[in-house]
Amino acid sequence: MVGRRAMAVLLGAIFLGGCATTGTRPAHGSDDPFKPVNRKIFAFNQHLDRILLKPTAEAYTGLTPLPLRRGVSDFFSNLDDIKVILNESLQGRVRPALLETARFVVNSTLGMVGLVDVATPMGLRAHGAGFGETLGVWGVRSGPYIVLPLFGPSDVRDALGLGLDSFANPQSYLSNPSALWGTYATQLVDTRSHYLHQGLLMRLASGGHEYSFVRDAFWQKRRALMRARRSGQ
Repeated sequence: MVGRRAMAVLLGAIFLGGCATTGTRPAHGSDDPFKPVNRKIFAFNQHLDRILLKPTAEAYTGLTPLPLRRGVSDFFSNLDDIKVILNESLQGRVRPALLETARFVVNSTLGMVGLVDVATPMGLRAHGAGFGETLGVWGVRSGPYIVLPLFGPSDVRDALGLGLDSFANPQSYLSNPSALWGTYATQLVDTRSHYLHQGLLMRLASGGHEYSFVRDAFWQKRRALMRARRSGQ
């Protein structure tokens, strides 16, 4: 599995390097050269969500007590802190990295391996950071817009970062396939359960142009985040 991830990362790096050196794409391009394929993947993701992910998340929410759901969410959030610590450090953000490390230590000990978030009430709030953002801070261009199966809107840089982030995910090193895919499935359902009303809100806000709405929202969010990162916020 690590070998497959490494190959994906290598191919992504080659493609991204080509985009960055030719200068044919703007640094935060809003163009959509893969639009026909992107639209098909977008439709596939929506169909998969409609027939499988959303019903499963609704059943999970309805059948699982709230304290248990919170424990599951906190556990996966605690694992995600490892990735955040690494990327904050790589971006040279020393204080946020130290605070995130303190958060991870507190939740991994006092919080019973992350099942209870005791760090947030202590003022150690969770932050987000991924390798896609780290590459952006290092000056790597975003590349064109792409839609990933299951993961949704992205660009080439973030897709590459997603592969690199997997190396910081403890779940990736589980040797038992059942445990590996079981944890991924649980995390996916848990994440989807937090956005059960997202589809309705998106349809209302997009006015029937959901694909363009999601694409433009993605670019706006990424631009704002990269500006904040580069300014040291």
